Amino acid sequence: MKMKWILFLLMVVFGVFSVKAQQVEEFSLLRENAFVLNPALAGMEGYIHGVATFRKQFTRIDQSPYTAMLAMNGEIKDKHLGIGGYIIHDVTGPTGKTGGTFAMAYNIPLKSKYGTRYSNGRNDNILSIGLSVSVVQYRLDATKLLLDNAGDPQLYTSRGTKIWPDVALGVYYRYKDVFYVGASVPQLMGLNVNYRGLDGEAKIKTMQHLNFLAGGKIEWARGLFSIDPVASFRWVKGAPPQGDIGLRFNMYKAFFLGCNYRSINYMIFEAGFNVKEVFRVSYAYDLNFSKYRKDLGSTHEISLSFTVPKSKRVWRGTGPVLRF
Repeated sequence: MKMKWILFLLMVVFGVFSVKAQQVEEFSLLRENAFVLNPALAGMEGYIHGVATFRKQFTRIDQSPYTAMLAMNGEIKDKHLGIGGYIIHDVTGPTGKTGGTFAMAYNIPLKSKYGTRYSNGRNDNILSIGLSVSVVQYRLDATKLLLDNAGDPQLYTSRGTKIWPDVALGVYYRYKDVFYVGASVPQLMGLNVNYRGLDGEAKIKTMQHLNFLAGGKIEWARGLFSIDPVASFRWVKGAPPQGDIGLRFNMYKAFFLGCNYRSINYMIFEAGFNVKEVFRVSYAYDLNFSKYRKDLGSTHEISLSFTVPKSKRVWRGTGPVLRF
């Protein structure tokens, strides 16, 4: 019965699409912000994890887009459940949104021929299915709209707000730290957000997106160094598909350097450092290599995250023994 439900949910994730344009926030720090795009990551790390991110795009233009986000998630002990949530504030010119999201995931330990093993409180071989529910305030400021012709009728004569719910669905699989892969569909409901004014109507339709994320870790020198490959893919009907691929080099579990290539001719350079394996400060810089619109300026993203690890557990005899 459990496997039937898993197959059904996988079919929903990969089978629901009627999309036209990209609307969901994107991040350059893919690993740090993965939970925001896929609710199935809730509780997957075996400890409490929090992150605050600020992203500023196209710094050379007025009223350039920016995103601020605060998220936290963790697991419910011995229940195979993860819970979490985040609040996000996103502004793009005359439009913007502010919302809160609650996510829950069912983490399913999978058997292997080596049995179930633990490392830092995490199950080594696990599949997770997650669902999130959001309440979002959408905003349109007509005073910032620019008309093609001065005599054109304005769509809206003042500021308008709409509050709508939405849901997202995701799946995620991880084997130790060696490999992980996930897929999610944000904005699953596909709502119509309409703003009516004296001179007309503005319509915004929220669209389903398909997000993929895959990566892993290759360690050597007893874990003092590692290379972390990552790849992501975003697709929505009516917009160019977008992919990222890159590597992150970790040194002494204290700091890292990385570089990603984004398919729209961007290079993303990232760096960060850890403080006692509890706090992490990360920074990403997007460099535009395309031959057009270089005048838009660069993009900067900074993230501060923290973890509250749980007791370490290892197998001894017939059951796990706690180590503090």
